[in-house]
Amino acid sequence: MINTIIFDLDGTLIDSLVDLANTVNVILTEKGYPTHTLDEYRYFVGNGVLKLLERALPADHQGDITAVKKRFDEIYGEICLENTKPYPGITKLINTLADQGYNLAVVTNKPQDHAVKIVKTLFPGCFKYIFGSSIRHPKKPDPCLTNLVINLFDVRKNEVVYIGDSDVDILTAKNTKVRSIGVSWGFRGRQELLENGADLVVDHANEIKEAINDWCK
Repeated sequence: MINTIIFDLDGTLIDSLVDLANTVNVILTEKGYPTHTLDEYRYFVGNGVLKLLERALPADHQGDITAVKKRFDEIYGEICLENTKPYPGITKLINTLADQGYNLAVVTNKPQDHAVKIVKTLFPGCFKYIFGSSIRHPKKPDPCLTNLVINLFDVRKNEVVYIGDSDVDILTAKNTKVRSIGVSWGFRGRQELLENGADLVVDHANEIKEAINDWCK
């Protein structure tokens, strides 16, 4: 019986790639560095902002990361909802799961402040816990925050599923020892999810509810 669902955020619940890419490209332009295409950013994201910036900065300017991170927080805090929106069917799915009494949480490598702002704006009142990146906890695929959610909800691991769009998310589920669902509409695609051992890969939001219903039989 599944009663607890933990979601990744970027690439899973929300399409945030344009706002992330625009933020970093603004900074790169300010510094006179080459910018990157939207498709390149699909492979830059997923491991937190510092790793995103490391991948985007020229190899000979990695020492700029601390200053660039501060600028990132300034710009992204202002524009993080300009183009970001839930993927098709996600709002209906989340509202349905919340109405049916499922325990819902977000665990993401996005900085905590940005994660809370976006989730509370786009999915008001739906998620009990929202945990993003902070200096207090290691990032995914470390299971620290997913285990924290499980403890806070006081549920068993066989009652939990973690849902995400990348190898990081599937590894997070494995490290947490819970079931995983990969979503093919995100930043990385079906093949990466299958190669990393997702228990199930879905192509549409309504398939998530169908899978949970099947696991509850």
